[in-house]
Amino acid sequence: MGRKIYFLFVFIISIIGIFLGFYSTIIPNIILYLAIIFYVINLLIIYILLMRKKKILRIVGYIISILLIAISIALGYIFFRANSFFNKITNIKYETTNYSILVLKDSEYKTLDDLITVGLYSTEIDKNYTEAKKELNEKKELNNKEYENIVYLITDLYEKKINSIFINENYIDIIDEIDNNFKDKTTVIETITINKETKENENTIDISKLENFNVYISGIDTYGEISTVSRSDVNIIATINIKDNKILLTNTPRDYYVQLAGTTGTKDKLTHAGVYGINTSIGTLENLYDTKINYYVRVNFNTLITLVDEIGGIDIYSDASFTPHTNRKVYVKYGWNHFDGAAALAYSRERYTYLEGDRHRGQNQQQVIEAIIKKITESNDINTYMKILSVLENSFQTNIDKKLINGFINLQVKNNYNWLFESISVTGYDSANYTYSYPGQYLYVMEPDYNSLETAKNKIKETLTINNNESQ
Repeated sequence: MGRKIYFLFVFIISIIGIFLGFYSTIIPNIILYLAIIFYVINLLIIYILLMRKKKILRIVGYIISILLIAISIALGYIFFRANSFFNKITNIKYETTNYSILVLKDSEYKTLDDLITVGLYSTEIDKNYTEAKKELNEKKELNNKEYENIVYLITDLYEKKINSIFINENYIDIIDEIDNNFKDKTTVIETITINKETKENENTIDISKLENFNVYISGIDTYGEISTVSRSDVNIIATINIKDNKILLTNTPRDYYVQLAGTTGTKDKLTHAGVYGINTSIGTLENLYDTKINYYVRVNFNTLITLVDEIGGIDIYSDASFTPHTNRKVYVKYGWNHFDGAAALAYSRERYTYLEGDRHRGQNQQQVIEAIIKKITESNDINTYMKILSVLENSFQTNIDKKLINGFINLQVKNNYNWLFESISVTGYDSANYTYSYPGQYLYVMEPDYNSLETAKNKIKETLTINNNESQ
């Protein structure tokens, strides 16, 4: 009787392992069906051996059963972790915007209670500002002074006509573009955090029909929480053609002078769109390229460093030798380089080495993305995949549906696609102009070259429609 109970235990553990495999949906069905056959055969062998009178046969049965239990537990853990990962990265449905109260460092005002006056500045598309202002007033009633021009706001702070200023935290970096000493002259004494749900994706696709689609890759210029709203330094549209196994990477320089979605009149740098949330960046690029962006992937500095380290580094061909200005410990040689995470980040952020500046930085970023994708898709090591899941869990955000991710993994595992990459970048002309986010002051911008923009539009459209009729 004891052996039958033991066999029932082995049987239940096996069923749980198979169930988790189907539940995760990341394994092709053919492999799962083969796994079922494997389990059935082994369970039959175990049962026959356990029921034998000869002790040696029963021992063999116990050994096989222990191995089957170990396999079931290991696979169950892998499937559970994978499912947990996809649930986590696809369920971040909010963005975090921080609003800061700043005073001069040499000011007598050290806390919110000390303040009497505050200068306020925001724009009409900063949707969380009203709520943040309300929370500020609930904490302390101050003499508020609204500003329509951020230059006048900063001037009045410096001249001590107001005790403090209250702004979206991202404006600190924007101000620093003009006044390099701003961060040294001021200090934050209070921060108000607003979490808002992002809108649902309306442009989903059906991977079972092998539809082609666009993914916006946004690299924000921060470390820490991935949900934090910030300027987007990396703005790449990945156009994925599943039928032809092709990925087109279209880079838009961060300083591209564009009309921000939801605004009229004065244009702005593309990077400033990120200040107002991921949907503003997406809407701006959709308008610029006359295309639909189906999904987004959002990463920050931490994501890149840890991901590259976990996959064992990446190989990049550099057309110049230099020491990156963001990390003087790194040296990039002409030719092939093997980069760890820190070096890959420094390489992808470098622009001062090149005559083309930000245009060339975009090309470097495309190289890094391509190298990461190739390294991951070429690996068959399950331990590598598990490490990647662990790394990305808290530093990666996307609105791609879990079913689509699982379906895509299914296709990759089943067909072992060898993806063909093409990288392009729109170009422009160095200029200076007023911006929507920083009115009243000229900033460096890149005026679009509309010929290159038209070429990029056509390339995206072409990649989306190649063999599209066959895939419907």
